[in-house]
Amino acid sequence: MVTAIIVNFYSAHYVARAVNSLLSSEDRGKPDIWVVDNSEDATEADLLKNGLGGACKVVVNSENVGFGAACNQVFEQTESEWILLLNPDAYLEKGALEALCSFMDKYPEVGAAGPLIYWDEGRKFLLPPSPSPSPWHYLLTSPDDPVRTNLAWLNSLWWRHQSLSVWQAAGPKRQRNLSGGHVLLRRTAVNKAGGLFDTRFFLYYEDTDLFLRIRRIGFDLFVVPEAVAVHQFSGCARHKEEWKREEMARSGILFMEKHYGGHLAYRLAKKRKPGPGRILSVPVITDLGRPQSPPVFSVPKNWNSGWLLEWSPNPFMFPAAGYLGKGDKAVFPREAWAILPAGKQFVRLGSSRKFLLSRKIWQWEKK
Repeated sequence: MVTAIIVNFYSAHYVARAVNSLLSSEDRGKPDIWVVDNSEDATEADLLKNGLGGACKVVVNSENVGFGAACNQVFEQTESEWILLLNPDAYLEKGALEALCSFMDKYPEVGAAGPLIYWDEGRKFLLPPSPSPSPWHYLLTSPDDPVRTNLAWLNSLWWRHQSLSVWQAAGPKRQRNLSGGHVLLRRTAVNKAGGLFDTRFFLYYEDTDLFLRIRRIGFDLFVVPEAVAVHQFSGCARHKEEWKREEMARSGILFMEKHYGGHLAYRLAKKRKPGPGRILSVPVITDLGRPQSPPVFSVPKNWNSGWLLEWSPNPFMFPAAGYLGKGDKAVFPREAWAILPAGKQFVRLGSSRKFLLSRKIWQWEKK
């Protein structure tokens, strides 16, 4: 049996969809589905209790204990070898859970496996694989001076290459990190790695910490493209974006301190002063203003056989979602357009077969 854990935080309107996607994945019997509510909101709790029709167990916490601690509550009460973590604003396509379980059944050295992840329901934009933070990366790619700005751009090209290797993979692909928003875990590996989540990570990086611990004891991580999920990321608690950014920054520092606190590169990074304020090597940006409909980009003839349109919340295009296409026009997909977060948007267009790209990007603003 699979135990599935969904942690709700102001996203009860999405949870039924996530649960239903698991109920349609009964090749191994009905999953044991748990929904843990961290919202501290009576309306959210009522929606969960009354809207799920007894399809799962609902646990309502009196306070927000954090994502990791909420998952631990279920992990410690259950014994299933397979643990599925699924964000409330995500869902699995039919057959995904069976594909993940079958793969991990076949390869006992695999400690965790994740699906190929689309951003939009139209399955146009793919979300990137999860980066594995390192002290050298932390030191060299923060774009706050001309040297690191150049390295930040090169890093985005390298990560574009890595993303393409996953998005275009014909079969399972080994990874250094995965996303805790949609992943199947092997309990044996988790226990050997010291348990599920370190609750010092209130939100974010708890999964990165877990997957690093799993790798360090000799288990592998994989993406299984046969399994597909859709994740409209940032669908949870959109009214708390500033708080989420603060938690991500705090947890990122905690992760580096825990695993690399004594590393030379990290110690140098902590000592560095902010750059001079004038960045010399920023991308060349074409500002599209505030368009009312999805933009259309002309594709050079030599890219017509295969191009990649990337979207990112920052001008250095890391991280970036990707839309693979062909032809002389690249139209930003309407399904993705409808779920864009507020603020500045950045896109980059290039051949899906080339590594180096010119520093040309476009931007627009969404209210």
